[in-house]
Amino acid sequence: MKVATAAEMRQIDRLAQEDYQIPGAVLMERAALTLRQVIEERFSLAGQRVYIFCGKGNNGGDGLALARLLTPSAAEVKVILAFERSHFTGLAAQNLLAATKFGLPIVNWREINAQELQQADLIVDALLGTGAVGTPSEPLASIITLINDSKKPIVAVDIPSGVNADNGQVGEVAVKSSITATFGLPKPGLLVYPGAEACGELVIDPIGFPPALLESPSLKRNWLTAPEVAQLIPERTPTAHKGSGGHVLIIGGAPGMTGAVALCSVGALRTGAGLVTAGIQNANVFPEKPAEVMAQSWDRILALLDTAAAVVFGPGASTGEQSRDLFNELLAKCKAPLVIDADGLNLLAANSIDLKKLVFPTILTPHPGEMARISGLSVAEIQSNRIEIANRFAKEYGVTLVLKGARSIIADSDGNIFINPTGNPGMATAGMGDALAGIIGGLLAQGMSATEAAACGTYLHGLAGDLAKEKRGPIGIITTDLLMEYPAAIKKVLRK
Repeated sequence: MKVATAAEMRQIDRLAQEDYQIPGAVLMERAALTLRQVIEERFSLAGQRVYIFCGKGNNGGDGLALARLLTPSAAEVKVILAFERSHFTGLAAQNLLAATKFGLPIVNWREINAQELQQADLIVDALLGTGAVGTPSEPLASIITLINDSKKPIVAVDIPSGVNADNGQVGEVAVKSSITATFGLPKPGLLVYPGAEACGELVIDPIGFPPALLESPSLKRNWLTAPEVAQLIPERTPTAHKGSGGHVLIIGGAPGMTGAVALCSVGALRTGAGLVTAGIQNANVFPEKPAEVMAQSWDRILALLDTAAAVVFGPGASTGEQSRDLFNELLAKCKAPLVIDADGLNLLAANSIDLKKLVFPTILTPHPGEMARISGLSVAEIQSNRIEIANRFAKEYGVTLVLKGARSIIADSDGNIFINPTGNPGMATAGMGDALAGIIGGLLAQGMSATEAAACGTYLHGLAGDLAKEKRGPIGIITTDLLMEYPAAIKKVLRK
């Protein structure tokens, strides 16, 4: 599913009105109808008190239209204006007049106190839209605090007030909604944290925007969905054999860290890779070696490069001199797609390797700390704008980047961005990244492009973690649990 920034959504709205001759008033009415449906499906409105807080822009106009549409529901609707009536313009002013003509109770926010708000059964946040940035100014900051302090169910219109639509950051105050109904396309800030937490349940409705605008190739941001991932999963023909599944080389495993290579190798096999060879420092000392995996020592592993359909470097590799020399030799000789993870990323940072000179498809899979080392930015800077930083890095260095974490971001050199919805906090344990690197490597070996393998692998890895959580609970999941669920994750996506 496409994702639109605030500027992109404004462009879609403008084109819908100018090129497709859909009046703005019609789009606003459809937004209000969607809000009414969302509320009616989740709340019993008869006799309920609904307080709708309205700003002076189009977001407030949506709220005012909703107030009018709720009147037949027998709910007690009260409109609270954040500004004086004279400040309302355009469609917001038109809907304010209509609400007045309908005889709805309309008051200024200063006439509402915390005690009265305790009488509300539902609050609607229609204060600020997607164009707002930074911490809300007064009186909005005080209104938002009043709303949050009520502890009542909250429905946000398009986006919770105070959440940045493009990066999900929140200022000192932001509405903490129970449900957010957003229009046209989801906005990035609703999909990444902390914005995703503030929006609660997310409902997306196109409200009649032309499909050609919502599916435009110029929209580079995407929200990964199961049907899209299903189209990427390699098919198994009746004549498939292990050679057609591809050969993956997994290189790492310094003494004491061979378990990382074992987990990575199983990840590659679980995706359907036909052959996996683990390159560890000493192939004679590999107590965790899976029975299905072949092993070679570092001094012999690069001789197999010509047979490899994909290579993964880094799990448990260490950053010592021998590992560094092996990595440099690999970069000079490799022709297959390469996944660089863990200590491979640390070696990149420590040795100032120029990624722009690599001639093969390259995927980097850093967590925020590793991303800080390879980018020179702080973890705080990265976490404050994960989408844009991943996008900028991938384009600048010509790589595909998987910035791991809650709602992992996949970015490629062409500016395509994918936000991953799967995964859970139970996966915050050792070895999960090793499994992901192997999964991506296994998909590469079966012919996927770097972008496809990174996006598909990240989604399925998180989904397998979600299935493990369902089966075992949210605490105590280990990487082996996830790998056991990977085939079930594929089956669920394919619905077979």
